[in-house]
Amino acid sequence: MNPSIHHAPYIRHPNSSRTIMSDTFIALVPLYFMSYFYYGSRVILVGAVSILTCLLTDWLCSYLLYRRINLRDISAAVTGSIISMLVPPSVELYVVVGASLFAILVAKAPFGGTGHNIFNPAAAGLAFATICWNSQMFRYTAPLQHLPINLNETVTFLQRPTATLKLGGVPSLNMTELLLGKFPGPIGSTYTLILFACLIYLITRRAVKWYLPASYIAAVSVVSALHRSFGVGPLESILNELFSGSLFFIAVYILNDPVTTPKYRVARVVYGFCAGVLTMLYRYVSPFELSAVFAILSMNALTPAIDCLCEWIFWRENPSAANPATSDSDAVKGGQSQ
Repeated sequence: MNPSIHHAPYIRHPNSSRTIMSDTFIALVPLYFMSYFYYGSRVILVGAVSILTCLLTDWLCSYLLYRRINLRDISAAVTGSIISMLVPPSVELYVVVGASLFAILVAKAPFGGTGHNIFNPAAAGLAFATICWNSQMFRYTAPLQHLPINLNETVTFLQRPTATLKLGGVPSLNMTELLLGKFPGPIGSTYTLILFACLIYLITRRAVKWYLPASYIAAVSVVSALHRSFGVGPLESILNELFSGSLFFIAVYILNDPVTTPKYRVARVVYGFCAGVLTMLYRYVSPFELSAVFAILSMNALTPAIDCLCEWIFWRENPSAANPATSDSDAVKGGQSQ
């Protein structure tokens, strides 16, 4: 008998970081097709610049920190895809490059790289771009207006419905427009029907825990129903808040990052609900339309506290229990970083 030494981890799980990242990236591809149909080839250029910037920066950081460059790790590509989905189709390329560099150089690499970041890199990059290039981040164009690669004076810029909501108005959108995303908005975050299909795919593939976006959407719905414009019913207010902006996209792709979310199920439900409430609070009081990324970053900072609180409550109620709570950390928690 020849004994052999095996190093940790010793628990195997069918979902690796690579499969989760691959599923997430696959779920982002249909959004590029829809945005290409609405805005033309410029959105492909924006997506390519964002993805390549994130990948090259991630590899450079690995090289400078004497880490092995893992070509199979596509988490940086997912980060770049998410950033490109939440910027306007008319955005200048230097804004995308700046957001992508900040996401990797500031929010990911200094903390140890993939799986060790405290804050969601894509949310951090988008927040940085929102603060630095506010006018660029909220300069939208009408759907089906194919944009030239180099923008010129013939391009007409519009406000998106979330700007109307922020001012206390009511967007004049029907249900078909809300479902198909046929209104001014970011490149890939307004296509409600496709986002529903992508969410179902990710839940089926176990890349997303259904109760996290459910708790987030529930919180947004409650606040929207209670704080609605005059003459608008609760249901209409909820639909406008959820589907006329980027909240549903963020609930699917950014909120579910297992690296920056709590590891216990109850804690994740609390995390999602608080993120929803904070998103709506920021939307009403902050000067920016894209308030959800700031809410996500705020909740990222509170993740350890939420975990500790839920663990303490569980141990207090069940002192003889072997484990503090059913964990959703999975064997791959350290592997995903969007």
